[in-house]
Amino acid sequence: MHYAPTSYSENFIMKKTQFGLNIFQKLLLVLLLVSLIPLICLWYINAKQARSDMDAHIAQTMIATANTIETGIVAWDNTNIRALRQIARIDDMTSMQAEKQNPILKGLTETYEYSFLSLTIGLNGDNIGRSDDKPVNYYGDRGYVQAILKGAQISREVLLSKTTGKPSYVLAEPIRKNHGELAGVIAMVMNLTDISKTVVDTKLGETGYAILLDPSNKVIAHGRAEKVKTALQDFNNHPALALDSASDRPTPYKDGENNILTFKRKLPQGWTLIVEQDYNEAYASIKKLEADARNLILITVALVFAVAFFIGKQLTRPINELTAIAAELSSGKFNLEIPQTKRSDEIGALALAIERMGISIQMAMDRLRKKSAE
Repeated sequence: MHYAPTSYSENFIMKKTQFGLNIFQKLLLVLLLVSLIPLICLWYINAKQARSDMDAHIAQTMIATANTIETGIVAWDNTNIRALRQIARIDDMTSMQAEKQNPILKGLTETYEYSFLSLTIGLNGDNIGRSDDKPVNYYGDRGYVQAILKGAQISREVLLSKTTGKPSYVLAEPIRKNHGELAGVIAMVMNLTDISKTVVDTKLGETGYAILLDPSNKVIAHGRAEKVKTALQDFNNHPALALDSASDRPTPYKDGENNILTFKRKLPQGWTLIVEQDYNEAYASIKKLEADARNLILITVALVFAVAFFIGKQLTRPINELTAIAAELSSGKFNLEIPQTKRSDEIGALALAIERMGISIQMAMDRLRKKSAE
């Protein structure tokens, strides 16, 4: 049985169709691995540490903001409590007689300018003394009065004033006779301006703000006025209130298309303080760091491709030339000029080996022709 010989060119084509990586692809892969693996590892470690540091910084900033607001509100509230307690012990106040109480109540209101009304209430809920000389009213339906009558040592309530119809803060203390018997209630009614100003003036970056809610989660003050549509608006559905973790650390929640970081704290008055900031602004520096890292990786990949292409061409061009020459030699063409023989590297050695192989093949062919001619 006779098999037709397979030519070199056919073998070459068959090998080329087999799956495998050429020199350029192998070089590219090696360069990518060598350059990208350390770069990506370094970026991952640094990014992880940077995010951890950023988390700590944001938490520190939001907690410090909450501390500042709380300190101001508590100090302001304690000042008012001390004033009420001192006045409640005066004999003219314990007399529960309007003509004796009114001058003292007027002096209290004049001393604390943010207070627009000081008053006393009897055990039946009727108004006795007033600082504004207006007609007396019934206050037995007010929560702060009921709390004192039930034994509370201090009572607070944010409400719509019967006098002005505006949101007001009421601080109340019991009036007791010398033997400790409850005689009535003294209350100071204040505008929320001072409290609101502390909250409204609080800024955290471009988007950060604070919110102050009363014990029933009605808004006392809000750093973004457009979010408040009515006086003492109900904020029970605010997402921060449902996030238990927001009491320990800043926690994100979704507000439409925006992510918001929120931190909340209960104040001694029973109020809830919420500090919030746009997530993207809070993490802007880390996002820029990540974007710069991605750009650096893309630039590195582009440079690796360029270097691999340039070096690959430098390697594959002479090899392809020598491969073509070897194919010509195998077909019996010996009058060929073999380049690259002057090179001192491996390609030069390969060129010299092909040149010697060509000479050997030509000499062998010449001997065969001579023998066949004899």
